[in-house]
Amino acid sequence: MMVATEQLKKLFQAFRNRNDTAFYQAAEALIAEELAANHHSLATDLKKALGPYRELTKNSGNSFTLLPKDRRNGEELITLHESSVDTTKIILSQETQSKIQRILDEHRKRKLLARYGYTPKTKLLFWGSPGCGKTFTANYLAYELGLPIGVLQLSAVISSFVGDTASHLQRVFNLANNTPMVLLLDEVDAVGKNRDDPNDVGELKRVVNSLLQAMDTFRSSESVIIAASNHQYLLDPALWRRFDEIIHFPIPDRTEQELYLKTLLNGVNFDGSLANLSKNMSSFSYAEIKTVTVEGIKTMILEGRENLQSSDILEQIRAYKKATSAAKSKLEVVVNE
Repeated sequence: MMVATEQLKKLFQAFRNRNDTAFYQAAEALIAEELAANHHSLATDLKKALGPYRELTKNSGNSFTLLPKDRRNGEELITLHESSVDTTKIILSQETQSKIQRILDEHRKRKLLARYGYTPKTKLLFWGSPGCGKTFTANYLAYELGLPIGVLQLSAVISSFVGDTASHLQRVFNLANNTPMVLLLDEVDAVGKNRDDPNDVGELKRVVNSLLQAMDTFRSSESVIIAASNHQYLLDPALWRRFDEIIHFPIPDRTEQELYLKTLLNGVNFDGSLANLSKNMSSFSYAEIKTVTVEGIKTMILEGRENLQSSDILEQIRAYKKATSAAKSKLEVVVNE
C-alpha cells in the first residue's frame, strides 16, 4: 500500500503542475501496481476512468500519451493521428521540395549533426494561399519521419477566460516537448496576430506573448512544430524570428498542375489533353484542381460511362469559376456597404 500511496502523491503533484505526461506516467504506474497485486477488476476500472488516450508510433518513448484538454469542458486541445501521405501523393514546386527534403535530411541525420553540436530545424512556418499543400506537407513530413501528427484545435485552445488560452498553448507545447510528433498550428495567424494592430484588445496581445514564450520553451530535437498561415502578413514580426525555416507554398505552375492531374486520374480512362485542362486552370490551387477533377469523374460515373472526357472536367471548371466569381462579387458589395 505504501508504493500506491507514493504513486498517488505523484499523481496529485502532476495534476497540480498541469503536467499531463507526468500525470499519465503516475496513473500508468498505479494501474501496473494493481495488476501486479492481482487486482485486475480495479485496474480495468482505473484504465476506463483515465479516459481517452492515443497510441503513438513505435519511435516514441512511451506507448501511450494523454492528450491535454480544456479543464473546464474536457475538449481535447489537439487531435493526434498517423499520416498516410507518402512521396507518391505529394507534388511541390522545386524550391519548396528542396527545402522540405533538407529538413528530412537533417532529422534523419540528427545524430551526425549532434556530433558537431548542431540540431535539425524544428520550428517551421509554412505560408501561402489556401489549398496549396501546407497541411498536406505537414502530414508528409510526419509520415516520412515516422511520427504522429498532432493538430492544434483552435476552437478549444482559444478561450474567453483570461489566462486559459496561455495555459492551453503551454500544455500543448509541453506535450510536443515530451512526445515526439509533428505539431501543426494551422491558421496560426488566429493566435499570432501582430500586436501593433490598433483594433485588437489587450487579451490578444497576451495570447501572442504566450505563443512566443511557448515557442521559446520548445527544445525537442525530435518533434517538429509547423505553423501554417494563409495570411502571413498578419503575423507578429517577433513570431517570424522564432522560426528556423520559412517555406513558401506558391500556386502550382502548369507543369505541377499536369503532374497533379496525372495523380488524380491514375486508374481512370481519360480521353483528352492534360495540357488543355491545365491551360484552363490558371491560378488554381491543388485543392481547386482536385475539386473540379473529382466532380468530373463523378459525372462520368453517374452517366454510366467508362471513359472520362476533357469536357467533363472543363464543364466543372466553368461552373467553379462562375460560382467563385459570384461569391467574390457579393463579398465586395458587403464590404463596400
